[in-house]
Amino acid sequence: MLREGQTKRLVQTARRSAAKSLLPWSCCLGLLGFLGCFKPDDGREPPLDRIYFPTGLALSPDGDRLYVANSDWDLQFNAGSVQVYDAAQLRSLLPRSCKTDGDCSGENERCDTTPASDATEFGTSGTYWCVDAASGDPCRGLGVQSPGERLIQPGLCGSLDNRASGLLLDSVSISSFATDMIYRPNPLGEGGRLFLPTRSDATLHWIDVSSGTSSGPGRELECGQNNGRQCDANHRRGDGSNERAPDGDNLPVEPYGIGASDDGTAIVVSHQTEGEISLFTNDWERGDAGPDLAFILRELAPRPVSVASIPVPAIAQLDRQAGGPRVLGYQPGFWVTSRATPFVQLVRYFDAVDSPDGYPFLSGAFVDRLSTSATSDVRGMAVDASRRTACETECAGELECLQSCAGITLEVYLANRTPGSILIGNTTSVRRGELSNDRLQVSNLMPIEDGPSRAVMGSILDEQGLPQRRVFVTSFDPSVVTIYDPDAHAITARVHAGRGPTALVVDDAHAIAYVAHFTDSYVGVIDLDARHAAFGTLILALGKPTPPRGDDN
Repeated sequence: MLREGQTKRLVQTARRSAAKSLLPWSCCLGLLGFLGCFKPDDGREPPLDRIYFPTGLALSPDGDRLYVANSDWDLQFNAGSVQVYDAAQLRSLLPRSCKTDGDCSGENERCDTTPASDATEFGTSGTYWCVDAASGDPCRGLGVQSPGERLIQPGLCGSLDNRASGLLLDSVSISSFATDMIYRPNPLGEGGRLFLPTRSDATLHWIDVSSGTSSGPGRELECGQNNGRQCDANHRRGDGSNERAPDGDNLPVEPYGIGASDDGTAIVVSHQTEGEISLFTNDWERGDAGPDLAFILRELAPRPVSVASIPVPAIAQLDRQAGGPRVLGYQPGFWVTSRATPFVQLVRYFDAVDSPDGYPFLSGAFVDRLSTSATSDVRGMAVDASRRTACETECAGELECLQSCAGITLEVYLANRTPGSILIGNTTSVRRGELSNDRLQVSNLMPIEDGPSRAVMGSILDEQGLPQRRVFVTSFDPSVVTIYDPDAHAITARVHAGRGPTALVVDDAHAIAYVAHFTDSYVGVIDLDARHAAFGTLILALGKPTPPRGDDN
């Protein structure tokens, strides 16, 4: 029987939730079209040193740790895995761009400017990379690929063994079918926490990660793992008989998309077959207690997929950190999109302080139509708050200034599969300097190839070496990463990626991006420095590309 406060909260939430079931959809996942149906292997442990159907990538704030989530999507093993790589060492192995010999290191290196009419034994026509002066090898021993090999792994050079000394720092096994991964730094200390929805057992995994400064090999990831490096049951949330929301709800099946507040205290997971999203709360002060299932929001549009957290204005953050009553009344939010329904659902998050009975919950606020298309299948959202953040930085904490900055709209970019496009919008304008109401106006689009799956905000370095913001969209089917310039309203580069690019993360500080290649199980590195001849190309592959079982290519 529900307590009186819980009943009151359910009634209030039902009244506030304006979202109704919209258009039905019938579309298979799409990722599995090239795979046969394989029987799961109940006994074979996954090789924790192998990149295998990667679906999630994350970077530490300093860019020195790269996290890879492997899904075991063809069920060859009995689990997936999470790995952490020394990204600083990986960067040291990347080709170094140059224009003249003077850009390289001493007498042992020269700049490869070989003209096409005088190609070396390596078959290049000038990479403009620093190469060994004697051999002229642009690939540093990795070998130059044949044209046929480049169909699987684009790029001049062969792959780098991900097990090379010092690269792979730690790995653990998790449930199969991880669909994504996000990282949030610990605001109370060093390190942070990874969150991963997994479909095989309908759970949310969480893993604590070190700062990398005091840890050693095999000590970077903490999930209660046993000697076999398998995460324990405490680090899977949602599958225990005692793991129910306060109203008694179980975690729905088919977890898919994930979003988290900037401070990592609220995690929202979509459930792609249920028309529901779940809320987990993560109390950092509880140390290794981990997140708790707090609420299930129902009656959303069918098949919710993508979840994006809405950046909170600085003045609202101050309001929520004050410890007293909320003066501004701003509630953090998330945007949720669905497959084959041209709408974006705005969901508000109420923590224990703002809840009428002390239990955190989600409430549907508004449903905004994507006016650019009669149908949609939005798989990813990139939110750009840089203009508002720049304004807030200049305020130096002055409240009236912060109040004014809060009215600056956010720019939002959606990766839409139906039709293939980047949908372009912004939060609606506000009057009288009020806080943004976070409702979306999507009124433009940029056609791109079919099959976009993720959208990420990041930056490149332009020809003058200055950072310029960009939107990066991975398109699974045509094997392309699209780079869109929001200021010029133009696509400035199309990166020829390997087959099945999914997750992507940008290292702004070092002008590179990492892209997970789902189909052939490796991670590519993209050069994002426009001063380089290799700009917009894959310059390294981490892990040996391995075609899936049953693939004839």
